[in-house]
Amino acid sequence: MTVTASRRREWPRAAVLATAVGVFVADRLVQAWVTAHLVVGASRAIVGHALSLTLLENRGAAFSLFPGAEWLFVGVAVLVLAGGLAIVARRPRLPAWTGAATGLVMGGAAGNLWDRLVSGRVVDYIHVQGFAVFNLADSAIVIGMAILLWEAWHRDHDIG
Repeated sequence: MTVTASRRREWPRAAVLATAVGVFVADRLVQAWVTAHLVVGASRAIVGHALSLTLLENRGAAFSLFPGAEWLFVGVAVLVLAGGLAIVARRPRLPAWTGAATGLVMGGAAGNLWDRLVSGRVVDYIHVQGFAVFNLADSAIVIGMAILLWEAWHRDHDIG
């Protein structure tokens, strides 16, 4: 494999950090719009009844589990961000999917951490019918972790 082909499959640390910042900014912008146009509990349909913006405040973890444990979630988010920054600092380039996933997880963790530190709760606003209400930061964390788990499984099973 040539160096050029190899480099195309890698992300420089700047791309990982740009992804994290992009997720954080996108979450803040959507959240600002939703909180300016909806009151808590109100919804606005986007795609019929399947997808809507619904403003909720969450003081717990996913699905409002463990309310009152905000400092636990703050600590986890700080550890995730510190771990991501340590990985990026040690490696100037990451495999493309690992870099993208790391940026997604870091950006999502930063978005939810911001909410918890500034207001003591996370603002959720994406509502898929028949599922919980969540936010862009949550989505980035879940997608990023799914990619990282897939990559770990892929490496462990040495699939082409």
